[in-house]
Amino acid sequence: MLAASDYSELWMSPYIAIRRMATVSETFGIERARTDGRFKKEREAWTTGVFALALSKLNGEPWWIEIETKDNTPDTKLRQLDQSSGNNVIQTRNIEVVDWEENVDDIMEVIRKKCKRAYPDHYLLLVNARNSGKVLDFDQVIQEMKTTDSPFLEVWVVAFVGPDDMKVVRVAPRALFVDLKIRAEREGEEADPIHKARHSRYGHRTTGPWIGLFANSQRRLSVGQ
Repeated sequence: MLAASDYSELWMSPYIAIRRMATVSETFGIERARTDGRFKKEREAWTTGVFALALSKLNGEPWWIEIETKDNTPDTKLRQLDQSSGNNVIQTRNIEVVDWEENVDDIMEVIRKKCKRAYPDHYLLLVNARNSGKVLDFDQVIQEMKTTDSPFLEVWVVAFVGPDDMKVVRVAPRALFVDLKIRAEREGEEADPIHKARHSRYGHRTTGPWIGLFANSQRRLSVGQ
């Protein structure tokens, strides 16, 4: 496991971020992985990694994850190398990550608490819905966000809804649903020898399909672990 300082100015692919969190869970157990402050950076990178896969599926462009190690905010950054102008231009999305945990009944309580703080208006809020067993009504959250004074450019929710199923939802300013199947696409990625050859731990762009996007977009669901 890399120390937090070793993440400085390091770009990693979304799959690496997801795999690192899986390694933490396998090594130290799920409960410690979920709660131990030692692994806070890995949890934030995992959430950002899932979000990056959803964005990549939507716009067809890969994003890289950078973990913030010096400043208190943002928690993570999404990076992209834009060469459309003929030059190398780094595009950045600043991400504030927050968990919706078991001790809070309503996800809006978490979101409103973050919205009361002063964040730059180009920041994105990313909520990891870890509240196992609670019903998450996305339509209700979307409606409540319309009357919530938010400093964020966008607010997204990442929810684990099954052993292999993730749902990534933009709840503000406009609703957008993305369904992901991580395990199947990860196995497909690793089975592709060209894709696998181009994939390294850090610093190289991964290519090819990353995740499945499906038509079914439930708007009310029970959050799984």
